[in-house]
Amino acid sequence: MQTFEDFINKAVGVKPDLDSDRLRTAYDYADKINRERYRLSGDPYMSHVLSVLDILLSLNPDEDTLIAAMLHGYAKSGNSSADEIRELFGESVLFLVEAVESLKAIKSRDENTEAESLRGMFVTMAKDLRVLMIKLADRLHNMQTIEFQSAVKQKQVARETMDIYVPISARLGIYSIKSRLEDLSFKTLYPKQYNHVRDDLDEYVQEKEKVMDYMKNELELYLKSHKIDAKIEGRIKNLYSIYRKLKIKSQITLNDLHDVLAMRVILPNRKDAEGVEVSEHLYSVLGLIHRKWTPITHRFKDYVAVPKPNGYQSLHTAVFGLSSKASHATEIQLRTEKMHAEAEFGVASHWVYDDTKKIAARDKRNIYSVAELSRSAAPAKKYVEWINTVSRIQEDMKGGKDLIEALKIDVFSDRIFVMTPSGDVKDLPKGATPVDFAFAVHSDVGSRCQLAKVNGAVVPLSYSLKNGEVVEIITSNKIEPKSAWLAFVKTSHAKTKIRSYLRSLDKDKSFKDGKDILNKFLAKIGKSFLDDELSILRAYGGQKLSMKERVGLVEEVGIGAKLPAAVLRSVFGAEFSMRDRRARAVVKPAVKFSIPDRKNGNCRDDEIFIAGERGLPHRFANCCKPRVGTPIVGYITRDHSVTIHLQKCKHLKNSRENRIMEAKWGMECEKFRFPIKLNLVSRHRLGLIRDIAEVITKMDVNILSFSDAEEKGEVFERKMVVEISDNSQLQEIMEKLNRIRNVIDVKRSD
Repeated sequence: MQTFEDFINKAVGVKPDLDSDRLRTAYDYADKINRERYRLSGDPYMSHVLSVLDILLSLNPDEDTLIAAMLHGYAKSGNSSADEIRELFGESVLFLVEAVESLKAIKSRDENTEAESLRGMFVTMAKDLRVLMIKLADRLHNMQTIEFQSAVKQKQVARETMDIYVPISARLGIYSIKSRLEDLSFKTLYPKQYNHVRDDLDEYVQEKEKVMDYMKNELELYLKSHKIDAKIEGRIKNLYSIYRKLKIKSQITLNDLHDVLAMRVILPNRKDAEGVEVSEHLYSVLGLIHRKWTPITHRFKDYVAVPKPNGYQSLHTAVFGLSSKASHATEIQLRTEKMHAEAEFGVASHWVYDDTKKIAARDKRNIYSVAELSRSAAPAKKYVEWINTVSRIQEDMKGGKDLIEALKIDVFSDRIFVMTPSGDVKDLPKGATPVDFAFAVHSDVGSRCQLAKVNGAVVPLSYSLKNGEVVEIITSNKIEPKSAWLAFVKTSHAKTKIRSYLRSLDKDKSFKDGKDILNKFLAKIGKSFLDDELSILRAYGGQKLSMKERVGLVEEVGIGAKLPAAVLRSVFGAEFSMRDRRARAVVKPAVKFSIPDRKNGNCRDDEIFIAGERGLPHRFANCCKPRVGTPIVGYITRDHSVTIHLQKCKHLKNSRENRIMEAKWGMECEKFRFPIKLNLVSRHRLGLIRDIAEVITKMDVNILSFSDAEEKGEVFERKMVVEISDNSQLQEIMEKLNRIRNVIDVKRSD
C-alpha cells in the first residue's frame, strides 16, 4: 500500500516547486480528522485519499488542489470546520473543498437528484475546473473499489459514471481518466460482454506482441536514418471502445478491426522565429512514412488542421507493410509532445499553475475560473465554449427532465464537427441537421434558414450532417421557423427557439387547440376534462407547475411541440400507460405535421416542392416557361434565389452541377418521402424484429435506421427512422405496430 512519503517523493519529482512541508501539514490534519473513518472494504479512509492524490498527480495539479483533495469529505468526519480549514490552508482550499462537498449534498436534499446534480456540477465547473479534477479522481477510485458496494448500488454508480463522468472527461479531453472510467463501468454493467472482449483482447495482444516490437523497431530505425528525433510507442484500444466497434459492425471479429493496435510517433515541439508553435515537421515525417510504406488514402485524418471538438490534435494514417510480420494495415498517429499531453490530459494540460501569484494578486481566493483558463491558453477556448454551451442549455431548460434530456443530446451524445465556408468549426450532436447548424451560428440565421448547401451541393433541411462537412446556410427575410422543423432538429437550442416562435404566433388559438386535444385524450381514458385552473396538470413529471407553466404546457400541445400522450403519461404515470393503447387506436395524432396529405387534398397540383421543402420562395424562368406537370428543376441564382426551369432547358446545359436542385410539382407529392423518427417500447421475444420489419415493408415504407435495443427496467426501447408519404400513412404504421404482440407503445419522437 502506498504511503504518504511515497506520494511526496513522487509529487516533488513531478513538480519540484511544491511545498512539501505544507502538504505534510495538510495530510497530518486530514489523517487526524478521519482517524475513525473506514471504507466498506475495511481499509482506512486515508487509503482512499492517497489513491485520489496519486490519480490527481497525473493531471498536473497545483498545491491547493492536492490539499483540497486530502480534505474532501471532511464534513462527514465531524471533526473539522470551514473556519478551521480557512485559517490553516486559506480561502482557495476552502472554496475547492466546499465546492466538492456541495455536489454531494445536492443529492440528499432534492427529489430531482440527477438534474440538480448535473446543474450543480456545471455551475461549479464554470467557477473552477479544479473541482471537477478532484471529482473525477474521486470517482475513478470509487469505481476501482466498486465491488464492495451492493449489486444495486454498483449498477447505479456505474450507469451514472458512463452517462455523465465519461462524456465530461471526454469532452474536456482527459482520455487518461475517460478510458479507465469507461472500462470499469463496462465491467460492472455488462460483465459477460466485458469478460468476452477482455479474453479476446488478451489473446490478440499476446499473439501480436512480437509484431508490435518489430514494427516499433522498424519505425525507429527508419526515422533515425533520416535524423528524426522521435519517441515511438504502441497504443492498445480500450475494451469498451473495442466492444462498441464490434457491436456497430456486426458479424466481425477482433481480427477484422484495424485500429486495435496503433503506433504513436511523438515529435518534439517546435516554434518559429516569433515563438509561435508550428506543426510543419509532422507533415514532413508523414511524407517520409508514406514514401516507404503504402498508405490507405481513405483512412488518413488530419486532426491538426481541423482539431476534434474537444481540442484533440493528431495526424492519423494507416499503412501496409510496416513489418513483414504484420498481416494487415497498421494505424500510425503523429503528434507533438504538447499535442500528446493534451490528448492524454485535456484541459488539465492547459493550466498555468505557475501564474498562481499573479492571479492571487487579483483574486484573494485564487480561483482558476473558466475565464482565467480562456486567457491563459488559447487552445483551451474549446473547453470554455463547451461549458458556455451548457450554461445556455440550462438557461433554456425549465424542468429537471427537460434539462437531463437536453444535456444527454447536446452535451453527452456522440459529437460531430462541421465547418462554415470561412472555416469556423461548429460542434454538434450526432444526427444534427442544417437547421441545428444554422441556429448554432446565430438565432437569426436559424430563424431565416431557407436553403442549405453541404460541400457545395443543396441538401434538404432535414439532412443528417457528417463529420468534416462544410455547410452554407442561405437565408431569406421571408422565411420563418416552421413547426415541421421540430420533427428533425436535434439540439435543444434549435427546438427552444422554434417553439418560442410558434408560441408567439397566436397564444389564444394554441391554448384552445391544446385544451381540445388533451380533453379528447382524457375522455378516452375516462378522466374529467381540464377545468379553468388546469388542475390535472398541477403535478407534472414530479414537479409542481405554476398556472403560467400549466398554460404554457397546454399551448405547446396546441402547436405540436409536445405530444398529448407524453404529457398525460407524465401526469398519470402507469395508470395512463395501461389505457394509452386503446386511446391511440381511435384518436388521431395531435401534432400538426407539416406533411402534405394527398387524401385530404392538401397538396395542390401547382405547388412547387424544392429539395423536399414546400413553400420556399421561387420564380419561373422566362426562357423555358415551365407549365404544371412538366419535369422541372430548381436553379440557384447569384443572389441565392431559386428559379424554376424545365429539366431540358438549354440554358442549364453548361450550369454548375452544385447550383441545380431537385424540384417537383404538387401533383407528384405522393412520391415524396419524409423521414420520421419513432420510439418503440416492447418486451423481448423471438421474432419481434422480423414482425416489425414485415409490417413496415408490406406498407411499402423504407426503414432508414433501426437502433439496438436499450434496456430500461423490464422493457426495451428502440429508435427507428422511417420514410412516409403523408399523415395518414404515419397513423396507419403506428396503429399496426401497436397491434404486434409484445409491443407496448409506439410514438413519434420529439
